[in-house]
Formats: sequence, C-alpha cells, structure tokens
Amino acid sequence: MRTGLSFARGTCRALKWMALFGVVFAVGAGSASAQITISDPETVNEGESLAFTVTVKYSQPVSSSDNSATVTVSGTAAAGASSAISNVGRVNGLTAADSGDYTPALTAAEFEIPRGPATGTTPKTGTITKRAYLHTASDFDAEDEEIEVTFTVTNGDNVDGQDGNDLAAPSDATRTVRVEDDEEQTFTLASPSSPKEGTAATLTLSADPTPEDMSWNVGLALNEVGYRLNTGSTNLDDTTSSHSITITPPTNDGNREADMVELSAFLGGTNIPLPGLADPLEITFADIHTLPAASKITAKAYEDREGTATGRTTTEAKSVTEGGEPVHVRVTIDRGSNGYPDGEKLIVSARPASAAQAADYQLNRSEIEIPTGNNKQSADFVLTALADNDVGAETLEFELVARGEKAANGAGEVMATFSIDIVDVTSPMIAPVAQEAAEAAVMEAMGDGPLNPGGSFTVDTTKLFNWNPAAIDVAFGASVSGAAASVSTSGTTVTVDAKEAGEAMVTVTATATAKASSAVSTSQTVSNSARVTFDVRVVLADLQITLSGPEDMNIVEGGQPGTVTAKANRPVTKDTAVRLVATGGSASPSDYDVDDIMIKAGTDEGTTGLMA
Repeated sequence: MRTGLSFARGTCRALKWMALFGVVFAVGAGSASAQITISDPETVNEGESLAFTVTVKYSQPVSSSDNSATVTVSGTAAAGASSAISNVGRVNGLTAADSGDYTPALTAAEFEIPRGPATGTTPKTGTITKRAYLHTASDFDAEDEEIEVTFTVTNGDNVDGQDGNDLAAPSDATRTVRVEDDEEQTFTLASPSSPKEGTAATLTLSADPTPEDMSWNVGLALNEVGYRLNTGSTNLDDTTSSHSITITPPTNDGNREADMVELSAFLGGTNIPLPGLADPLEITFADIHTLPAASKITAKAYEDREGTATGRTTTEAKSVTEGGEPVHVRVTIDRGSNGYPDGEKLIVSARPASAAQAADYQLNRSEIEIPTGNNKQSADFVLTALADNDVGAETLEFELVARGEKAANGAGEVMATFSIDIVDVTSPMIAPVAQEAAEAAVMEAMGDGPLNPGGSFTVDTTKLFNWNPAAIDVAFGASVSGAAASVSTSGTTVTVDAKEAGEAMVTVTATATAKASSAVSTSQTVSNSARVTFDVRVVLADLQITLSGPEDMNIVEGGQPGTVTAKANRPVTKDTAVRLVATGGSASPSDYDVDDIMIKAGTDEGTTGLMA
C-alpha cells in the first residue's frame, strides 16, 4: 500500500532525504552538437533526490530589443513503462513507479540570457548550467521502480543556439530512471509442526515485505520419492503475500526410519532460488512405525509368589538361586507419547549374551508380546536358574531383542541387556588349598638353591588339595607349558624334571570320584575337578668339576691302574673332556700313563684309569 510523502520506515527517512537533497549523480552528456544538453543519471536510491544537470549554449543577436531573455527547461515525471515489470535475475524486481513514489514534479530550470551588444556585428554568446531536481519517496515494499522524465524547452525572444537555430529540447529529452529500493525482498518457508508418515503436513511460504505491484511466481520441488506436493507453483502478490503448501507423505514406506525431505522454492520457470531461500528447507518426517530406542527398554526381576494374580510379588529380586524358586522378569518398553510403532505390538525375545550360559537357565516362554499404546507397556518372563556344573556365583546376562510384529512395516530390531546374579549351591568334592598354602608347598619342594638342567623336585599333592579320603578317590594328572621342564605323576606325588634354562608352567589337576561304599553321590563333573598351577624357573649354573680317587693311593708299577673320577655340579649340556695334569711330586711324565676323563652330555660324571 502506497504512502505518498510519508518517509518514516524504521529510520528517519525525511532527514536522510534532506541531507542528500543536493547530491549530483553521474553525468552522461548529450550529443556534441546539441545546444541544450541534459545529464543522464540512471539510478537514485529510494527517498533521495535526483539531480539533472542542464546546459544551455546560447547566442543573442546584436542590438536586441530586450535587456535579457529567458529560456525555460521543464521536466515532467511519469511512471515507467509497464513492460519493465520483471523479477528475473533481480533481488527486488522492477515495476513501474506510482505517483506516490516521486514528488514534487521536476523543478523547472529557468535560464536568463544576458542582452546582446548595442552596436557591432558579433552576437553575444555564452553557456549557462543549472540543475533540475526530482525527489523520490519511500514506501513499504521492497520493489525497485522505474520513472520516465520528459524535458521541454520554452524559448525566449531573440535567443538562438550557437548554431543559429532556435533553442529546442534535445532529441533524447525523455530519460528513464530506476529508483532502487533500500530493502530486499525476501521469502520464508515455515516448517510444519511434528510432521510424520501417513499424515499430510502444511507449511507456509511468505513474502517479506508484502509485494505491492509485483507478482512473484514461485516454483516448488521435493527431492524425496513418494512424497507429493499439492501444487508445483504459486503466486505471491499484494493480495496473497503468503501461501499454504501441503506435503503428503507415504502411508508406510516399510523401512521404520525417519525421512529427511528437502523442499526447494525457485523463481517460476527458472532454477534461480528465491531471495532468502538459497538453501532448501529440510523437513524430517517421523516414521510412525519406528522402533523405540534401546534406552527405552528396561527390565526388573521380582520375587515369585504363587496364588497371586501376576504370580509375583512387588519386591525386586537381586538374584536367583540355582535350582531354587524362579523370578519374574518384567520387561517394560516406553513407547512415548506417540506410541510408536503405531498400532503394532512389539515382540521381545530373550537370549543369553554368551552361548555358554544357555544351560544355566530356563524361561517359561521364548518371547513375550508388549501391547500397543502410548508410554510404558510391560510383559513378563518367568526365569528359573538351573543346577549346573560350575562352582561359585555367576552372573546371568540376557539380550532383550525387540521387533515389530508386522513384517509389512519393515525389518529391524533393537536390543537392550538385563543381568541378574545366580546364587550357586554346588559343593565341591575336591578343592585347592588356599593360595598361600599352595605357594609354601611348592617353594618347600623346590628347595633354596637354583634348579639346574638335569635337576628335579617332587611335590606332595596332599599339600595342594583338600578332600575327604574316606569318601572320595582322587586321581592326579599334570601337564607343563614350556620346554624348560617336564612333569610326571605317581600316586599323590608330582615330579618336575629340569630340562634346559628357561621357564615353564606346571598344572596339576585333581579329579575326584565318590567311593562306591560312600554315601556321597553326585552327577556333576565340574565340581569334582580342581587345578593348581605354578611356575618353574630353570637356571644353567656355572660348571664346576671335582676330582676324586683312586681308593688306594699307592699304585704298583706295572700293576692294576687306579680309577680317577671327575664329578660336575650339574649335568653338562655337551660332551666335556677333563684333562689330568701333574702339578707336583717327584714322578716324571714317563713314570705314569693317564687318559682324559670324558663326561657325556646329559650326565654329570666320568672316569679314567691312572697306570704307573
């Protein structure tokens, strides 16, 4: 809606206009031969003044009868051509100006021509320049406008142009000026509220500010297959500055996932985005068949009570006893205020987190149904802990896997976990002694010195395990990891033989069976087996040789030789020769005969004969 001479739009337009009233814009001269030229400013900012510079080149004859003559150059402003209306490639578009867009009419420029000489033959000539002003007004739209200004000339008596002809308006007396609006036309797309699958969503396309003379044709497009627009284009103008757009999503796309849809708005018939809408509007449509998040699945165990409507108490159970009373595991799924997946039950199955736990429990059913509805819905499993082969407390961990009951709504599942302790009631038939006692027994058997290759020690298994000999028979076995030692068993004794320098790990296993005459009876296997494991370190000590013999230190010349023995402090790792050298006495080398002593690899002793 036009406002005439009102200049107040958020800032003091009137002050800005007055401050810029005398600004001279770019000058474009007319043809060089013209006697009256008018500058050609092509643009002016909205609310500012436009100045035309008018130049008159005159000639006044000799002995003119008037003291002076007046030439008037006038201008008339009018709206631009209606064919100029366009918004292609422009932020604000271009329209023909209304009468309220400029005021007042162009100020006339009057030129007073001095009187010519009283005598002589040469006319009086000269050039006079003045300015004519056109004032523009501010409005509430954001459209650039076009104004046409037409100039006319009223010639005075006895005044000509310097070319000898009457002064007249130039051939380009009509000028086109574009008033550039200081606001930008923008458009907005308002997102719909909580859009979801199967329900049409409405959003609003608006122009800001409201178009005044221009109609903006808007093209619309979606990027997602299966989503439909109620229209592919619309117009926004002074009667319809906003338009409702409806997007219809598919009823069920069968993937249980939200869709992100992009709505783009373009200048009609082009791929140019509307001002302010360079980026598409992103709209997320919720899938009404989506599964709840894993964090929305919880479970608690409750104590059993026969004869109640639910078969359980309201007391939470922290554990379940092996072979004892069951517990009721209540699975709850919070489907939120929207109740997704809409109108569909959820099927929850429970499976062990580890396959090894499958024999530890029993459920009354393989899966439960969570009913439809908003917010929290629940159903129960009945869990029984079975007597197993393990000794000691355990933790049973389930994977609770939820899926939708209707295959047409899409595949997929969501998983949460639930755990509960199992109280073990299995009594072992044989058990290892305390760790400190086992360590003491092994250290006592090894002794204080280092274990050298070829050395050995024995361990009494009665010091490693506890059992009731009157009721239980025990068989012992042993194994070794590492090449530094080997191991063997005999009765209740374990023998460790050192082989080479290094480390080894010895494991002693005790397996118990009830004696036939005993009242003890069990069908379990793990409870009658126990192990003790310890490390063995073998050190290769520095080799030391000790000589001894013969028994009779008096050897008869030519008689039987005496035996000399070389004893090593450990078995040697390869054949080792010990050479005998006389270090004293009165005998010379020719008085006796003796060979080297050879200690074979893996042994610690060798002998030779000494002949006199």
